[in-house]
Amino acid sequence: MTRITKEIYILMVAALLSSCASKMMIQTDPPQAEIYASSEGKSEKIKLGQTPLEITEVQISDQLKVSPENTEWIFLTIEKKDYEKRFLALPANRWGSLTKNIRLQLKPMEDNETVVTKMLKYFFNAKKFAETKQYDQAHSEIDKVLTIDNKMIQALSMKAGIYFLQGNLDEAKVLYKKALEIDPGFSDAIQMLERIQNKVGSSQ
Repeated sequence: MTRITKEIYILMVAALLSSCASKMMIQTDPPQAEIYASSEGKSEKIKLGQTPLEITEVQISDQLKVSPENTEWIFLTIEKKDYEKRFLALPANRWGSLTKNIRLQLKPMEDNETVVTKMLKYFFNAKKFAETKQYDQAHSEIDKVLTIDNKMIQALSMKAGIYFLQGNLDEAKVLYKKALEIDPGFSDAIQMLERIQNKVGSSQ
């Protein structure tokens, strides 16, 4: 299952310039999160330490072996087991002379059982709304599943089925084909595409 969405926090140049910080204190709640750094254009990460961590621009640059002349951005990844990752993007220079304090609230990662329970509820709601011809609400519920996993063929098929019930055969066709791109043997999509083709053919 595709990992649920994760929050990305970016500190832009203006924020850093306004605080004029050459030294940075990173704290997390809860503490003892691992902090890794990487530079623009490179996937390799260097471990800087655990939170709370006080570090300077020079120390980060030295560990990454970069300079403001050869890179513009430095990326920090904050990781702790059972919590969602957090990200920071920092300019490679121009921090100034004071201390910048950053405190991050780490969000517990939802376990798979919780996610599955939510998805089943969304599927049930979508089916119920579709059966009572409340199509907008049905789309809204199944879209919640696709937000969690946009390649779930059952969700794509259900959304396509809702379009089919509405008489929107073109949209239904697009989604059934998308499901088949993910799983060419998905029988529901194959059967429904044949049904749509027959329906279109008989109306001509």
